[in-house]
Amino acid sequence: MLCPMAPIVILSPHLDDAVLSCWHVLSSPGEVEVVNVFAGAPAERTEPGWWDRHLGSPEAAVGKRQEEDRRALAHAGRSARNLHFIDAQYRNGDQPAELLQAAVAATVPRGATVYAPASLGLNDDHDAVRSAALDLRANWAKVVLYADLPHASARGWPPWVVETGGNERVASAWGRVLQRSGPAPDPPTVHRLTGGDFERKAAAVREYASQIEALEAMFRQRMDDPELLGYEVEWPLPPTAPDSSSASASARKPAAS
Repeated sequence: MLCPMAPIVILSPHLDDAVLSCWHVLSSPGEVEVVNVFAGAPAERTEPGWWDRHLGSPEAAVGKRQEEDRRALAHAGRSARNLHFIDAQYRNGDQPAELLQAAVAATVPRGATVYAPASLGLNDDHDAVRSAALDLRANWAKVVLYADLPHASARGWPPWVVETGGNERVASAWGRVLQRSGPAPDPPTVHRLTGGDFERKAAAVREYASQIEALEAMFRQRMDDPELLGYEVEWPLPPTAPDSSSASASARKPAAS
């Protein structure tokens, strides 16, 4: 178990990922900060991106999403630091890794535990943030990967997450992604949000009013569905000595904790 007083930094690729995927961390005691990585506005006169098209200009879209995220995080008494990187809908190609890694490293204090997306939805921005976290781990940081929702759960949960049923194909897909992430993670911890905990998360998610309709259309599920967002999963990565190379990437079958 993590020490409740240890500082925690949640690396959120976009302006909603921390609330969607890490509510159990946000609502825990102790010091927790969110760093939204791809939270910058593109240059003036840029056409709206495919995801933001219904929100007007790119600058207006980013401003609206930042305000929604501020209100959502306030439900847990938290705040965020927004980095200037622009997300994939406004880029041609990948974000240079060195710049992103340096900016992320500058936001994380020594001794912090870093939560980073496992990128189970195969998203380029999530991949980049995970890589930046693994770079920190290779030097000094303690890193925990989290299942990024709702992408990770859109096709159901692995059998070791839910009490009944489960999707073995999802379990296999998760295993392949985790195997590619570098170091073999420790067995996962499953957090089931029930009763008031899930209601508080759902209230926070509703603050993302500009996103909900599009997300529900994409995943064909309501964003207040506990089967979509009611479980949160994390994988601690084994510690490494400063400046050491990454641990073996050999696969390890997940087991319920």
